[in-house]
Amino acid sequence: MKTCAIIAEYDPFHAGHARQIRLLREAFGEDTRVISIMSGNFTERGSTAVADKYLRAKAAVLCGVDLVLELPFPFSMLSAELFAGAGVHIANAIGVVDLLSFGSESGDLGRLSQAAEALLTEDFAKNLGALSEERPEAGYPALAEAALTPMIGDCGDLFSPNQILALEYLKALKRTGSRILPHTVRRVGQDFSDDVPGRSAYPSASAIRAASKKDPYSAIEMMPEKVRPLFREALGKGEFPCSVGALSPAILSYFRLNAPDPAKTYHDAAGGLYTRLRNASFEATDLSALISLASTKKYTDARLRRAVLCSFFGVTSSDAKEKPAYTQLLASGPAGLGILKEIKKASDFPVLTKPSAVEALSADAKRQKERSDLADAIFALTSPIPVDGRRTLRQTPFIL
Repeated sequence: MKTCAIIAEYDPFHAGHARQIRLLREAFGEDTRVISIMSGNFTERGSTAVADKYLRAKAAVLCGVDLVLELPFPFSMLSAELFAGAGVHIANAIGVVDLLSFGSESGDLGRLSQAAEALLTEDFAKNLGALSEERPEAGYPALAEAALTPMIGDCGDLFSPNQILALEYLKALKRTGSRILPHTVRRVGQDFSDDVPGRSAYPSASAIRAASKKDPYSAIEMMPEKVRPLFREALGKGEFPCSVGALSPAILSYFRLNAPDPAKTYHDAAGGLYTRLRNASFEATDLSALISLASTKKYTDARLRRAVLCSFFGVTSSDAKEKPAYTQLLASGPAGLGILKEIKKASDFPVLTKPSAVEALSADAKRQKERSDLADAIFALTSPIPVDGRRTLRQTPFIL
């Protein structure tokens, strides 16, 4: 019996996610157990999730995931390399994971592994450094592709969004000497970045999120049938869809009030980017306009959004270099409870299952948990009807 981890956002859970779980069990046996290490309330694209983490975790369990553990803030909100590294760290630390499964456009694990190994070499680092000096205006994906091409030939679509995450998972496994074996599932259906609804039986999360802004009922109909009642209930309560745009006044106020501080280097906002964002904040009237005004060829919108949120929450470069010192149970099915018992025997890595367990955490883990709790309190303001900022502290995991 295999235990497989999936590092995911489930923002929201969709048909492609269900397909990945189905294919995993077809490949490794129906008794394969699936652990999701799932982003909390903030996501890798530098935004809020479309729904609360407990709701998304419950949806995942109803659709076949056995256990959902949290990838906490700020790690859930960092760049692909740091996001993947934090997720792999948790997968390694809990001591029960045999496989790490992830989606990719190509489904070619051999090609991805070859590229990941090359990306870890000194030759690649030298190529990248030289190109960065020659083309300071270029963004990382373009520079990385140009640096890697002389080493492995035509990169094709290696640096498309899901491929980048696949490469980072493989790099993290190799870098840590993990015993966990990689497994990839070829993505089907709508392109990762395609946010136009109705184009596929496998709609992208981007398309569902886009639809939720215009017609939440139609967005819910694009989700698997088992989770629709959850989201309809959340919609009726004014808790879906959540939007980072609700934080626009707070974020613009923050930048207008706070000049750059040489003593603080916020993650992803170095090299004058903080100053650029602050200058743009005086003209911008909302968060979307802030990103648009600060945009350059060098920075992707996701990078800018991460820079904004890291600055707003005070996440420094040293904070980003840490690894998660704990995880938290968000939801479990029957098999997941058995996995939790195995984790306790196999590892001393903290898995919080109840609020009182925080007291037993190390000082570093407590500090990380406090920061994550504050981020959740801010997230509470992003639902259509803002909710109590301490509600997350009282929420309990969903147990099927």
